[in-house]
Amino acid sequence: MSAAGLAEVFDADAGAPVDVSSQVLGTLRVPPDQVFTFPAGVYGFPQARRFALVGASREGFYWLQSLDFEALTFLLVDPFRFVEGYAVDLPSDAVEQLAADEAAEVVVLGIVTLPREEGDAPTVNLQGPVALNLRTRRGVQAVVESPFGIRHPLPLRPTSRRTP
Repeated sequence: MSAAGLAEVFDADAGAPVDVSSQVLGTLRVPPDQVFTFPAGVYGFPQARRFALVGASREGFYWLQSLDFEALTFLLVDPFRFVEGYAVDLPSDAVEQLAADEAAEVVVLGIVTLPREEGDAPTVNLQGPVALNLRTRRGVQAVVESPFGIRHPLPLRPTSRRTP
């Protein structure tokens, strides 16, 4: 469930690119296989249902840009790379929404909150991760039971463990 499978998404050649307008990232052209549908939207934004997943300049980080609202952009991180001991069991309703046949087709990413004050650390929401099915191109923000919180400090150096 780590983001290791995303390399295939970014290397794929899947047809005509989709033009995406973003107030944060500017105008983007993304392959259609980097577009995901969130049938229920994401928490706080139920009307935002189509998103483009774009690699960030730093390995293990990604942008999730709404195709419905150009002002809505999330910074995501592969929590398995940066949070020692992180593990997740997606609830059955999330797996159902993703239409996942097997765990290998699902990637789990955490939403990053950047600090308000200079010198403060960023945090990652590990109780409300974003799950993406790489086969069906469906996404969901799940609520999971976890000893990690919604504002878990995000160390900016990868842990020694690369995959779960």
